[in-house]
Amino acid sequence: MKRPQTDEELKRELARRYARSDLLSFMLWTWEKPTPFVVGRHTRAICDRLTRAIEDWREGRSTFLLIAVPFRHGKSEICSVALPAYFLGRCFDLQPSVIMSGYGASLVEDFSRLTQRNMMGERYAELFPKCIPEGTSSNWRIKDSFCKITAVGLGGAITGKGGNLIVLDDYCKSRAEAVSDVYRQRTWDAFRNDLLTRQNAPASIVIVTATPWHVDDIRGRILKYMAEDPTFPQFEQLTFPAHQPGDGGWDYLFPEMFPCEWYDAQRTVLGVQAHALLDCNPIVEGGNRFDTSKVVIHYTREGWPKTREIRGWDLASSTKERDKDDPDWTWGVKGCVTKLNLGNGVIRKSLWISDMKAIQAEAPARDAMIRATAMTDGPTVVQYVEAFGAYKDAYNTLRRALPNRLIKASHLTGDKAAKLAPLEAIFENGDIHILYEGCKEWLDVWRTQFNDFPAGAHDDGCDATGVMFHASDKSYVGALV
Repeated sequence: MKRPQTDEELKRELARRYARSDLLSFMLWTWEKPTPFVVGRHTRAICDRLTRAIEDWREGRSTFLLIAVPFRHGKSEICSVALPAYFLGRCFDLQPSVIMSGYGASLVEDFSRLTQRNMMGERYAELFPKCIPEGTSSNWRIKDSFCKITAVGLGGAITGKGGNLIVLDDYCKSRAEAVSDVYRQRTWDAFRNDLLTRQNAPASIVIVTATPWHVDDIRGRILKYMAEDPTFPQFEQLTFPAHQPGDGGWDYLFPEMFPCEWYDAQRTVLGVQAHALLDCNPIVEGGNRFDTSKVVIHYTREGWPKTREIRGWDLASSTKERDKDDPDWTWGVKGCVTKLNLGNGVIRKSLWISDMKAIQAEAPARDAMIRATAMTDGPTVVQYVEAFGAYKDAYNTLRRALPNRLIKASHLTGDKAAKLAPLEAIFENGDIHILYEGCKEWLDVWRTQFNDFPAGAHDDGCDATGVMFHASDKSYVGALV
C-alpha cells in the first residue's frame, strides 16, 4: 500500500484506522447526511461503552445495557443504525448475527434500511470491504458469510432466529400506550419470553434503548427484576437526563444541538410528563391526574377560536350499563383543538369546549337526544359516535337517521387511561377552555368526573371529551385567531 505523503493523507489514514476500531470514529467517517453529525456528552459516552462491549464480546464476555436519553437526542442513530453496521464489519471474521427490534415493524425496517444504506456506501467499503449486505430490509445477510440480520417488531415472529447483538429501540411509541396495563404486559411478555431467549451462545450483547415512559414499562420492569432476582440478566444503566443537577451535572444535556429555549418550551408543554420524557425518571402515577383548577372559564366568545367544531359522544347502551343501580350516562361534548407553534418543533395544544349534553336514558330516548343535538349543532358540526362492540348498532341507527356528512365513526378502543393520556399535559398547562353558557348545566359534573378519574363512579364526560379531542386534533388545520 502506498505510504501517505502529505499531512492531509496522513490524517485521512489515521481517521480510517480509528473508524475500524471505535464506534464514534466510525460514525464520523461514514456520516453522509446533508446535516452535520453533532456530538454531545451522551454521544461520546454511549459510543465509548458500545465500543468496549464489542471488544468484550470478541473475548467471550456478554454485555447488557439499558440506555435512557430524552427524545430526539440521537440514540437510534447510534444504537439502531450505526452500531449494527459497525458490529458486523468489526466482527466479520467471527460471522455474527443481529436482531433489531422496536415497537413496530415499520420503525425497525426503517432502521434496517438505513443500516444497509450505510454499509453500501463507499466510505464503509474502505473500512470493511468484505462486509456486503444482501436481501430485504426485514431479513438479510452478509454476502459469503453466516451473518444474518433480522428486523422485527416487538412481539413479531422470531422463532428460529438468533442474535449475537440484540437491540430493542423504542418499545413504546406514545403516552397512550405507556399508560395501558394491557400494552405494558404484552410488550414485557414479548421482551422477556421472546427477545431475551434469542441470544446466541456463548456470549451476546443486549441493548435496550428508549426514552422512559412509565415506571412499569420494560425498563422499569427490568430494574425491578434485577433487584428481586440475582439470576436475571444484570443490565448496566447509562442514563442521560435533560437536566442533571450537582457537581459534574449540566443544565442542558445537548446544547450543541438544541438551544436552552427548546428544553424550556418542551418542559412547559409536557408538564408532569417531563419527568419521564426529558429527565428519564418517570414518577408513580395515582389519582388527581387532571388538575381542573386550571380550567379557564369564558363568559363570552371573545377570543374564542374561529375554527370548525366537532362533537364527541360517549354512549351508555349495554344492558349492564343501563340496569345497574347508578346507570352510566350518555354524554356529548362539542369543541375543538388549536395548536400553537412555539418554535424548534414544539407544539402547544389547547382544548376548547363550547357545549355539553348528557342524558341517563334507554336507547330510544338517547338516540332521539343525539339526533336533536345534531340538528341544533347544524351541518358544520360533525358528530363522532363510538362504533365498536355494543355501540355499533347505535352508530348504524344514527347514521340512518342523520345525513352521512354529520355522522362519523370513532374507534377509540382500549384503556380509558390510554385514550385520555394526551389530555394530561393540556390540563397541567391550563390550556382547557370552557364556554360557560353552553356548559353551565353539566360543568360541575364534568369537573368531578375528571377530578375523580380513574376511580370515580362515572367517567362518561371524560370519555366524550376524549372522543372529541382525538377527532379534532386529527383534523385541525386552522390557527389561533
